Amino acid sequence: MKVLIVTQQRIPHSGGLSTHVEILIAELKSNGHEVKLIQGGMAQPPKWEKAIRLLLALGDNNKFVSSNFKHTLNRISQLVTAEIGQFKPDVIHTHDVYASYAVQQCRNLNGIPVIQTVHGPALYEAQMGGADKLPAYKQLIMDCEALAFKSSRHFIAVDSGQAAILTNDYGLDPAKIDVVFNCVHVGEVREFIKKPIDLPVKQPYFLVPRRLVEKTGVRYAIEALAQLENKDCQLVIAGQGPLRKELEDLAASLDITPRVTFLGPVPRNSLLPLFAKAKAVIVPSVPASGVVEATSLAVTEAMAAGTVPIASGIGGLAELIAHEQTGLLVKPANATELANAMDLLLKDDTMRDQLIKNATGKVEGDYSSEAWVKKILQIYKKYAK
Repeated sequence: MKVLIVTQQRIPHSGGLSTHVEILIAELKSNGHEVKLIQGGMAQPPKWEKAIRLLLALGDNNKFVSSNFKHTLNRISQLVTAEIGQFKPDVIHTHDVYASYAVQQCRNLNGIPVIQTVHGPALYEAQMGGADKLPAYKQLIMDCEALAFKSSRHFIAVDSGQAAILTNDYGLDPAKIDVVFNCVHVGEVREFIKKPIDLPVKQPYFLVPRRLVEKTGVRYAIEALAQLENKDCQLVIAGQGPLRKELEDLAASLDITPRVTFLGPVPRNSLLPLFAKAKAVIVPSVPASGVVEATSLAVTEAMAAGTVPIASGIGGLAELIAHEQTGLLVKPANATELANAMDLLLKDDTMRDQLIKNATGKVEGDYSSEAWVKKILQIYKKYAK
């Protein structure tokens, strides 16, 4: 089978969608299928074109952002049109509504089925980033969603919450949706964790591999650290984002700056060794602007790396983790409950070891990339020409 994968995002990048796509490509190829990828980095215009659009916008940021994004979508559409003619895919698998919109502009699509994986609600994510201040850009996002949801043949939701958004908010027929949780390449993770840690961290530590934005709830991990009985324990934060200064100030106000390490963005091959040596991997997500955390790669990679995931009991996180069996779930935005979970793992090695054993069995049986790709291939075969 020939599969064309399309996303408006850059591949690779330091995010879960990138890892998802990279694993998908590797697994499809290992199963004997031909794969081509079109990604957002291929559609970026030269700087002089951006400069011209900025001049034509006459300083209107709303007009400039929407014009620039339209160019990206048009370029993706051109690239897909070319690959349809040359590669002749049996199925096109998109990973965001923008890619689906661009694909639907191709005049030579000729009934090739478009399967879209929904990683999160595009409009809600954009509004969290300030899209309400850019009405033309917001309208373009809504246009992309409308066409993507109307025209795609089938949808893969990464958790039940995303499936509910598709049916409740966008009116999609549940028969057009399959829930397939994100996976992890267990063998690859276990190879990476053998590498020595080459980053400035001190034991014992808890790891928070999250972007520094509101929905990831990193502030609650910092507040929880301040409440721990063990005052030698460290918090290692791997990720970048607009809230970094605010979070650094929070650590200073709690008088724990020496115990909080901000690593900034960390490549996956350097990040995974940190997973294995951590007391736990913390995913303290909170609902923000209508966005609720979907299935988290950080959780499944923690399971594969042999450590305990602690996460907020919301969205896809609550579906991935069985509380006190394969990890610990806490109330979102509750630093005290999070601190109690962290203290428990620091004190009770027997419980921690049992959680790790259970999580290892769970990730190997249910979340491995081998089992995951079989489910996706079944969907492809159902619709492929």
